[in-house]
Amino acid sequence: MAPIMTDLIAGRIALLDPLARGASGSLWRAIDQRYNAICAAKVMRQRDGADVLRFVREQTVGGSRGLGEHPNLLPPYTWVAEDDTIVLVMPLIHGGTLAGAIDRHGPLSMPLVAHLTRHLLEALGAMHEAGWVHRDVKPANMLLDATGAGSPHMLLADFGIALHERDVRLTATGMINGTPGFMAPEAMAGLTATTSADLWAAGATMAEALAPTPPRTRREPMQRIEPLHELMHPGLDAHSQALLRTLGALLDPVAEARPSVREALDMLPTTDGPLEEWSRAADGARFTVPDQVEPLQEGSPGWGLPEVPLAGPDELALTRGSLHERLSARSHAAASTRESPSPTSDPTEALKNVPTRVSTPQSSDGESGLNSSSVPHPSAQTSHQDAAGSVPSAPVASAPPPPGSPAAPFSAPFAAASAPQAPSATPHSAPIAVTSTPQSPSAAPTAGSRGRRRGTGIALLIVSALAGLVSAGLGIAAFTVL
Repeated sequence: MAPIMTDLIAGRIALLDPLARGASGSLWRAIDQRYNAICAAKVMRQRDGADVLRFVREQTVGGSRGLGEHPNLLPPYTWVAEDDTIVLVMPLIHGGTLAGAIDRHGPLSMPLVAHLTRHLLEALGAMHEAGWVHRDVKPANMLLDATGAGSPHMLLADFGIALHERDVRLTATGMINGTPGFMAPEAMAGLTATTSADLWAAGATMAEALAPTPPRTRREPMQRIEPLHELMHPGLDAHSQALLRTLGALLDPVAEARPSVREALDMLPTTDGPLEEWSRAADGARFTVPDQVEPLQEGSPGWGLPEVPLAGPDELALTRGSLHERLSARSHAAASTRESPSPTSDPTEALKNVPTRVSTPQSSDGESGLNSSSVPHPSAQTSHQDAAGSVPSAPVASAPPPPGSPAAPFSAPFAAASAPQAPSATPHSAPIAVTSTPQSPSAAPTAGSRGRRRGTGIALLIVSALAGLVSAGLGIAAFTVL
């Protein structure tokens, strides 16, 4: 076995080696890194993505909490997607398919077919009760657990085109879903697939186990019952006759005349006696289901890891619940332990070291500059640009405050520019002004700073007026065109 190179899908599923390829995609042995366990991953072809997503979406939390609890069903327990790749994840089955077993053993004995037919009908009964139609029952979709010489255990798989009774039918005109040779007459005619069509396909599948179709040939729906007539003869035992009558009823060309799952199970004979007497091929050879999956090399990725059980990965999980439930629990736990702010803390403490621009003493000619030790706040210039439509900032001109004007210990370089603000005797009247050190009482709003704010406000009014005229002009033009 060649060394394995892994591909990681959606950060969770590491593909190890391909096991099989079918019409709807390819099957890989993989590692589910959430549970650190070996699983099977079916990489879907793009054209099948919509049907697969509908099925998995209805399953919500995965097959292990829905149909996957049934011992004869193997739906995916989760799915992942990355870019245009959709991957269905399920337990890995080692015994191959019923189609492969028929290829190895040839026709199977009547008691063994009755035993496997019961497994298939039980699986379809659970699906139909949950509102699902499989639409692709065939020997290649019947998986066998690797029981060796033990009692065979069969599971229905491959839900790529399964349809729920509440789903919108999206099949295009002239298109049919299923595998020719295992499709009911009404399905071949393009009619809506029903649970009765699944039962016809079950009859065709088990009839194939009794009388395999020769290579490179295909039986039409009306030809499926012919081998059963050939097998029926007067000297046949009652057990075998009951099996043939059951399969014949399932293959009735009239959908309404077919039995329900429960009726078919009542018609089906039970398999009694020692296992080694009935678990055989038609030629008398012992029927066995060996392990069909080559073991991993020692030291290769995935070697020594447990496998996801048939019932799903729940028993491997360290915590119960879905991923959403686990993340929600962690979020609530983090929120409950987060420390709340102290009510006595000073809200301005974090702003003490923020540099600001402050007013400076006036020169003799009425002009003022910036104190060389002061640094403008980073948002000072952008604030004026946003407010005045990218009007460049001008040097601040200021004049000595008039006699008797109130002193303000905080300067206001970021005051709103829409209208001039009157000086206030309240020390914290400036909406954004903050300083890192106390200012001189003489650092009050000056005539120059008030003038600059007034000029900026006028600029804003002009820009607003122009915008209004443009809007009005556009509206008039649109009205004229209409």
